[in-house]
Amino acid sequence: MGLINFVIRRLVFQIFVLFGVLVITFFISHVVPGDPALLLAGPRASPEIVAKLRRDLGLDQPLHKQFVLYLSSLAKGDLGTSVLTRRPVTRDIAERFPATFELVTFAMLIVVLVGIPLGVASAVYKERWVDHLCRVVGIAGASTPIFWLGLFIIFLFYTRLGWLPSGGRIGTEVEPPIKITGLYIVDSIITGNWGALKSSIEHLVLPVFVLSFASMASILRLVRACMLEILGQDYIRSALAKGLPERRVIFVHGLRNALLPAVTILGVTYGELLQGAVVTETIFAWPGMARYAVSSMTYLDYPAIMGLTLVSAVIYTLINLLVDILYGVIDPRVRYD
Repeated sequence: MGLINFVIRRLVFQIFVLFGVLVITFFISHVVPGDPALLLAGPRASPEIVAKLRRDLGLDQPLHKQFVLYLSSLAKGDLGTSVLTRRPVTRDIAERFPATFELVTFAMLIVVLVGIPLGVASAVYKERWVDHLCRVVGIAGASTPIFWLGLFIIFLFYTRLGWLPSGGRIGTEVEPPIKITGLYIVDSIITGNWGALKSSIEHLVLPVFVLSFASMASILRLVRACMLEILGQDYIRSALAKGLPERRVIFVHGLRNALLPAVTILGVTYGELLQGAVVTETIFAWPGMARYAVSSMTYLDYPAIMGLTLVSAVIYTLINLLVDILYGVIDPRVRYD
């Protein structure tokens, strides 16, 4: 019951957080210089056309009335109509969300499955060649701009070597899988479309590597620092002195304690990957939410900006809730009362 009550309290609190996000995003986006009606109509449009477009978009009403109307529509599950695409924002996001979710989730898997083991190996083999190599990776990840890395990777693996495609989710010569979840890899496996599966994986490799590299390096450095501190503790030395297998001491007694700060950072990392997807999707022509966000901000598409911000905030709060729950799984001392 303690965990259930904790989750309920956090969900109620998140409602207020999301409302605050909506208020801040709405008013900031509306006070930014620029007129979406003028951007849509074009610089040669007459004042009458611009004024009519403002009325059609509801931009002629006071700001507080626009916000109240937006909240009333939101309560019905309506995120509004995109100024740019003239389609419901809900539909636009639903079409693009699977692409971004697939990209960010696979990048997160690389961060966890590569960054944590490398951090452990770097600490266990301190001052050896493994440690030096891992530290080079950590420094490179922290200092390499994501846009430069993306362009370099495309030049190397597409232009020079021709091993991997440069952009998109799937090859133009391949028929996409039947849409079930919107995730190409999952849908390809479910429908048995192995050609689409192969093409989807090939198109994921480069953007996933670019998106995950910096975060993977951060987790590597954090886990290394935590493991070095823990491996120097008295209880670790006592366990080794009693004859416990070194592998068991490292992974059961050492790594489990080192994962606590790593789990905290991983929750933040998912949000960082969502932000990094803006650059990654632009470089690799990935048809996800991040590219949609760039277009929306360019044309001051208020409904789309609000919808994207709300979806991102919901994802971020749910990830943080999951992190809090994982604390209790990793550390039995944590109580939710």
